[in-house]
Amino acid sequence: MKARVTGVVVVAVVAAGIVWFFGVGVALSLAVGGVFAAVGLTWTAVRDGPSLAWPVPPVRSAPGARRDLSEIAWTLRSHGGVPERALGRVRAVARHRLRTLHRLDLDDPDDRTAIETLLPPAVVAVLRSERRPELDLAAFGSVLTAVEALAPDTDRTATERQP
Repeated sequence: MKARVTGVVVVAVVAAGIVWFFGVGVALSLAVGGVFAAVGLTWTAVRDGPSLAWPVPPVRSAPGARRDLSEIAWTLRSHGGVPERALGRVRAVARHRLRTLHRLDLDDPDDRTAIETLLPPAVVAVLRSERRPELDLAAFGSVLTAVEALAPDTDRTATERQP
């Protein structure tokens, strides 16, 4: 860094000398040298200094969070049913909530009766199906509502808690 600053100062002095040699006054020559020094030192400081970009905070999103379900809702199409991507994300959210909140496994046949006490049997059938069922938006809305109901009361907003 010190060598670069020295190099910039030397170039500024040489530039001032060249301008003075060709007949420009001393004051203007010193001004030209000062401009060269200012631009060179600024360039050196910006190039070698730390990054001036704003740090990007990491996005923390737990699977099954309310934001996850709202993002799923935005991926829906108004025609042609529900895309597989949205249905896969709902399955992941349901698996996570059942595992963490109720200690149940969606894929375990022994847990199916316990899961059907928490979710309607039609919703469980959609969540357990291997191939994509042909769901319309109304049926998918009922699946979303049932999965969202698995969330604890602390995860809901104040307006949702009111009757």
